[in-house]
Amino acid sequence: MNTPPERFWDFSLAVYPRPGVKDACLDLQGAGLDVNLALWIAWHGAHGRDAAPALDAAIALSRDWSAGVVKPLRAARDVLKTPPDYVRPEEARALRQAILATELEAERLQQMALEPLQGARPSGLAPRALTEDGLAACAARMRLDIAPHLFVESVFGALESV
Repeated sequence: MNTPPERFWDFSLAVYPRPGVKDACLDLQGAGLDVNLALWIAWHGAHGRDAAPALDAAIALSRDWSAGVVKPLRAARDVLKTPPDYVRPEEARALRQAILATELEAERLQQMALEPLQGARPSGLAPRALTEDGLAACAARMRLDIAPHLFVESVFGALESV
Protein backbone atom coordinates (compact mmCIF):
# COMPACT_ATOMS: atom_id res chain seq x y z
CA MET A 1 0.00 0.00 0.00
CA ASN A 2 1.23 3.47 -0.85
CA THR A 3 1.32 6.06 1.91
CA PRO A 4 -2.23 7.39 2.30
CA PRO A 5 -2.81 11.15 2.34
CA GLU A 6 -2.46 12.69 5.81
CA ARG A 7 -5.49 14.98 5.60
CA PHE A 8 -8.87 13.28 5.74
CA TRP A 9 -10.36 15.31 2.87
CA ASP A 10 -7.33 14.55 0.65
CA PHE A 11 -7.67 10.86 1.53
CA SER A 12 -11.34 10.90 0.50
CA LEU A 13 -10.62 12.75 -2.74
CA ALA A 14 -7.89 10.21 -3.53
CA VAL A 15 -9.97 7.06 -2.97
CA TYR A 16 -13.60 8.00 -3.76
CA PRO A 17 -13.26 8.31 -7.57
CA ARG A 18 -11.37 5.00 -7.88
CA PRO A 19 -13.20 2.00 -9.36
CA GLY A 20 -15.63 0.37 -6.94
CA VAL A 21 -15.28 2.85 -4.08
CA LYS A 22 -18.27 5.05 -4.90
CA ASP A 23 -20.57 2.03 -5.31
CA ALA A 24 -19.31 0.49 -2.06
CA CYS A 25 -19.88 3.82 -0.27
CA LEU A 26 -23.40 4.08 -1.65
CA ASP A 27 -24.12 0.49 -0.54
CA LEU A 28 -23.13 1.44 3.02
CA GLN A 29 -25.17 4.63 2.76
CA GLY A 30 -28.17 2.59 1.61
CA ALA A 31 -27.78 0.45 4.75
CA GLY A 32 -27.86 3.60 6.90
CA LEU A 33 -24.16 4.33 7.44
CA ASP A 34 -22.93 7.85 6.73
CA VAL A 35 -20.33 7.73 3.94
CA ASN A 36 -18.08 10.29 5.64
CA LEU A 37 -18.13 8.21 8.81
CA ALA A 38 -17.14 5.09 6.85
CA LEU A 39 -14.35 6.99 5.11
CA TRP A 40 -13.18 8.43 8.45
CA ILE A 41 -12.89 4.90 9.85
CA ALA A 42 -10.97 3.80 6.72
CA TRP A 43 -8.69 6.86 6.98
CA HIS A 44 -7.88 5.89 10.56
CA GLY A 45 -7.25 2.28 9.55
CA ALA A 46 -5.04 3.30 6.62
CA HIS A 47 -2.86 5.23 9.08
CA GLY A 48 -2.69 2.35 11.55
CA ARG A 49 -5.06 3.98 14.02
CA ASP A 50 -7.98 2.40 15.80
CA ALA A 51 -11.02 4.69 15.47
CA ALA A 52 -12.76 3.14 18.50
CA PRO A 53 -11.75 5.74 21.14
CA ALA A 54 -13.36 8.53 19.10
CA LEU A 55 -16.15 6.50 17.50
CA ASP A 56 -19.03 7.67 19.70
CA ALA A 57 -18.15 11.33 19.11
CA ALA A 58 -17.80 10.71 15.36
CA ILE A 59 -21.18 8.95 15.20
CA ALA A 60 -22.90 11.80 17.08
CA LEU A 61 -21.27 14.48 14.94
CA SER A 62 -22.12 12.66 11.71
CA ARG A 63 -25.69 11.93 12.77
CA ASP A 64 -26.37 15.56 13.70
CA TRP A 65 -24.66 17.09 10.66
CA SER A 66 -26.26 14.66 8.26
CA ALA A 67 -29.76 15.16 9.68
CA GLY A 68 -29.51 18.93 9.90
CA VAL A 69 -27.53 19.77 6.78
CA VAL A 70 -26.64 17.01 4.31
CA LYS A 71 -29.95 15.12 4.12
CA PRO A 72 -32.07 18.27 3.59
CA LEU A 73 -29.74 19.35 0.77
CA ARG A 74 -29.88 15.87 -0.76
CA ALA A 75 -33.68 15.83 -0.48
CA ALA A 76 -33.93 19.20 -2.27
CA ARG A 77 -31.57 17.97 -4.98
CA ASP A 78 -33.61 14.78 -5.40
CA VAL A 79 -36.84 16.78 -5.84
CA LEU A 80 -35.19 18.64 -8.70
CA LYS A 81 -34.37 15.44 -10.62
CA THR A 82 -37.95 15.67 -11.88
CA PRO A 83 -38.88 19.29 -11.27
CA PRO A 84 -42.47 20.38 -10.74
CA ASP A 85 -44.28 21.66 -13.85
CA TYR A 86 -44.17 25.23 -12.59
CA VAL A 87 -40.34 25.31 -12.64
CA ARG A 88 -38.53 25.60 -15.96
CA PRO A 89 -36.27 22.57 -16.52
CA GLU A 90 -33.14 24.63 -17.22
CA GLU A 91 -33.62 26.61 -14.00
CA ALA A 92 -34.22 23.41 -12.05
CA ARG A 93 -30.99 21.94 -13.50
CA ALA A 94 -29.03 25.06 -12.52
CA LEU A 95 -30.45 25.01 -9.00
CA ARG A 96 -29.79 21.28 -8.71
CA GLN A 97 -26.14 21.85 -9.67
CA ALA A 98 -25.83 24.65 -7.11
CA ILE A 99 -27.31 22.40 -4.42
CA LEU A 100 -24.92 19.61 -5.41
CA ALA A 101 -21.96 21.99 -4.97
CA THR A 102 -23.34 23.08 -1.59
CA GLU A 103 -23.85 19.46 -0.57
CA LEU A 104 -20.23 18.68 -1.45
CA GLU A 105 -19.09 21.66 0.64
CA ALA A 106 -21.25 20.41 3.53
CA GLU A 107 -19.53 17.02 3.26
CA ARG A 108 -16.12 18.71 3.28
CA LEU A 109 -17.07 20.65 6.42
CA GLN A 110 -18.21 17.42 8.07
CA GLN A 111 -14.86 15.85 7.25
CA MET A 112 -13.04 18.88 8.65
CA ALA A 113 -15.00 18.42 11.88
CA LEU A 114 -14.30 14.67 11.98
CA GLU A 115 -10.57 14.94 11.26
CA PRO A 116 -9.47 16.10 14.75
CA LEU A 117 -11.29 13.16 16.38
CA GLN A 118 -8.31 10.86 16.73
CA GLY A 119 -8.19 7.20 17.52
CA ALA A 120 -5.43 5.28 19.24
CA ARG A 121 -2.35 3.73 17.67
CA PRO A 122 -2.64 0.00 18.31
CA SER A 123 0.20 -2.42 17.91
CA GLY A 124 0.20 -5.22 15.39
CA LEU A 125 -3.14 -4.74 13.65
CA ALA A 126 -3.21 -4.45 9.86
CA PRO A 127 -4.92 -1.41 8.31
CA ARG A 128 -7.65 -3.51 6.67
CA ALA A 129 -8.39 -5.29 9.94
CA LEU A 130 -8.53 -1.98 11.80
CA THR A 131 -10.99 -0.68 9.23
CA GLU A 132 -13.20 -3.78 9.24
CA ASP A 133 -13.21 -3.82 13.06
CA GLY A 134 -14.02 -0.10 13.16
CA LEU A 135 -16.90 -0.49 10.72
CA ALA A 136 -18.24 -3.49 12.64
CA ALA A 137 -18.10 -1.53 15.92
CA CYS A 138 -19.80 1.43 14.28
CA ALA A 139 -22.55 -0.76 12.81
CA ALA A 140 -23.12 -2.44 16.17
CA ARG A 141 -23.44 0.91 17.96
CA MET A 142 -25.83 2.19 15.31
CA ARG A 143 -27.71 -1.12 15.09
CA LEU A 144 -27.03 -1.44 11.36
CA ASP A 145 -26.64 -4.56 9.29
CA ILE A 146 -23.76 -3.82 6.92
CA ALA A 147 -21.29 -5.89 4.94
CA PRO A 148 -18.10 -3.80 5.01
CA HIS A 149 -15.81 -6.20 3.12
CA LEU A 150 -16.46 -4.74 -0.36
CA PHE A 151 -15.94 -1.20 0.97
CA VAL A 152 -12.69 -2.15 2.71
CA GLU A 153 -11.36 -3.99 -0.35
CA SER A 154 -12.25 -1.16 -2.73
CA VAL A 155 -10.74 1.57 -0.51
CA PHE A 156 -7.52 -0.33 0.12
CA GLY A 157 -7.35 -1.39 -3.52
CA ALA A 158 -7.62 2.29 -4.43
CA LEU A 159 -4.80 3.13 -2.04
CA GLU A 160 -2.55 0.75 -3.97
CA SER A 161 -2.72 3.11 -6.94
CA VAL A 162 -2.63 6.46 -5.10
